[in-house]
Formats: sequence, C-alpha cells, structure tokens
Amino acid sequence: MEINWLGHSSVSVNSRDLILITDPYDSSDGTFMAPLKADIVTVSHDDSKHSNVDSVSGDPRIIDGPGEYEIANFYITGIGTDRNDTENPLKTNTIFVLRTEGVVLCHLGDLNNPMTAKQIEELNHPDVLFVPVGGVCTLDTERTSDLVNRISPKVVVPIHYRMDNTNITIQPLDPFLDAMGVTEEATKNKLNITATNLPRELKVEILEDTSQKV
Repeated sequence: MEINWLGHSSVSVNSRDLILITDPYDSSDGTFMAPLKADIVTVSHDDSKHSNVDSVSGDPRIIDGPGEYEIANFYITGIGTDRNDTENPLKTNTIFVLRTEGVVLCHLGDLNNPMTAKQIEELNHPDVLFVPVGGVCTLDTERTSDLVNRISPKVVVPIHYRMDNTNITIQPLDPFLDAMGVTEEATKNKLNITATNLPRELKVEILEDTSQKV
C-alpha cells in the first residue's frame, strides 16, 4: 500500500486502488489540501481542521465515530476517547484502527488524554502508527513519546505539527524527534508498506507535507 501525508492530521492510504483519507482539513491554518478523490474518509472529531469532508471528491463513505466497519478490503474499528475541551466537555475523539493487506494501521486523531492499558490493547498491536506530535491541543511531547513506546508499533509517522508554511500555534517536529532519539531527519515523499517489509524495530518515518499555501 502507498501512504502519503496530506498535511495537518490528514493521511491517504491507497490499498489495491481503494483510497482512504483521514481527517481532511479546511484552510484556517493558512494551507489547504490539494483536491483529492477518495472512497473512504475517516473523521476523528468535528473540528473544521479534521472534518472538512467537502474537500474530498468521489462520494466517499464517511466514518465519523466509534464502531466496526467493513468496506471492500478495509476493516475499520473506531475507538472513542474523551477529549479535554472546555467549550464542550462531552466531545469525543475517535481513534481509527485500519486493517488491510495484512497490515494494521492506527490513526490517533486529536488525542489529548492519556490512553488506558485497555484502550491500548484495543488497538490490536498496530504495525503503523500515525501520531499527532504538535502538543498544545494534543498530548505533550513527553506523554506522546511514552505512549508510542507503550503501543510499540513497527513504524511511526508523525503528523499534526507546525510546518514553516502554517500559522497554527502548535509545536514543530523537532521536540518529538529528540524525545524518540531520532538524529537523522531523512524525509520521504511517500511510504510503501507491505506485511513483509516492516522493520524489525520501531522506526520513525518523516513524510513530506503535500499541503499548499493559501
């Protein structure tokens, strides 16, 4: 399968010509998503920087909450977690676990509360973890790196951090890389993952941001 980072918390997963996009976003941070077509869209919560489904063409199936879903070769589990939100204390973040081609992927959404041991077990030992690392509205760097080590995926793809072309008030990538002991910052334009090419030990993969300046 082919994985691309579309900016902010949005990732595309192309599996057997079926495209899934996570958390499509609007232009409120100074960037916008390139026009894309998808078959499935997952939405972690209703903030406009995570739920702009109108930006995706192709009449995709929208999944925006906890539950079990089977769409073609994607098997999707949505796991609800509480969010610290002063304006709406009942707001929920949905973590999505995606199984396809013998690989388990997990998108943590806008997670800002520590996960319990039971919730981590529900993730089904993901091979690839998409983790928000910008802090402020998500977990801070120390708790994020600790959570990654507890989940223990094979591949970590950092998302939701400040880029030079954005005006959003979250942290850049460097503090997370430092916490994870990453010294070389090689960037890839895409990630090709199969069940047979997963690394034996945890590896942080930095993907190029495909968002565009408004």
